[in-house]
Amino acid sequence: MKQGKLAVVLLVAALGAGCSDGVAGNALPSSSVAGSSPATSSDAPNVPKVAQPLDTARYEKEPCAALTVDQLSQLGITTQPKPDLESKLGPGCEWNAFDEVGVTLHATLLTAGSSLAKLYKQHEQGQWPFFEPVSDLSGYPGVLLDSLDAQPKGKCQIGVGVRDDLVYSVQVSVDPESKNYSDPCPVVRKAAEMAVSTMKAGA
Repeated sequence: MKQGKLAVVLLVAALGAGCSDGVAGNALPSSSVAGSSPATSSDAPNVPKVAQPLDTARYEKEPCAALTVDQLSQLGITTQPKPDLESKLGPGCEWNAFDEVGVTLHATLLTAGSSLAKLYKQHEQGQWPFFEPVSDLSGYPGVLLDSLDAQPKGKCQIGVGVRDDLVYSVQVSVDPESKNYSDPCPVVRKAAEMAVSTMKAGA
């Protein structure tokens, strides 16, 4: 789904931009992501720290394994996942169930350079009109955000700090006819919480 992929690019480009003066919502070249050094929570004491960093080695090789068949069924998704191991942004997976239940999920381990500290700093600079911290996603801190709308409709994304220097990003795109269109963030929050729970258990 193009909307889901665009959300990934916007989030990762912003994370890679660091303290640049780029305009919010404008994706920067991927080279700026790969060449940046991530800020950590030690640089910003108000940012939640990750108490138990996750070992994501398996999910960097098998990104679609972060959501099990049973977990996906809770979202009404039975479509086959599509892994992406070639992206410069990091290993990701897409579950395109738009024709099935009006939902497309896209999740990425942002190994190109990411941190919650960057997201918080960019919010202070006005890059995220919608910014809602979430204190506990299966024991990990995160933030719901959007670079275009102060109140997301039809799409929402979340960044979860699985380590102080690594964000797990999940985006959802919802059909306009879906009951979740006007408030899609609970869907992406549930998906992210389940994925983190899976990675935490190493299932």
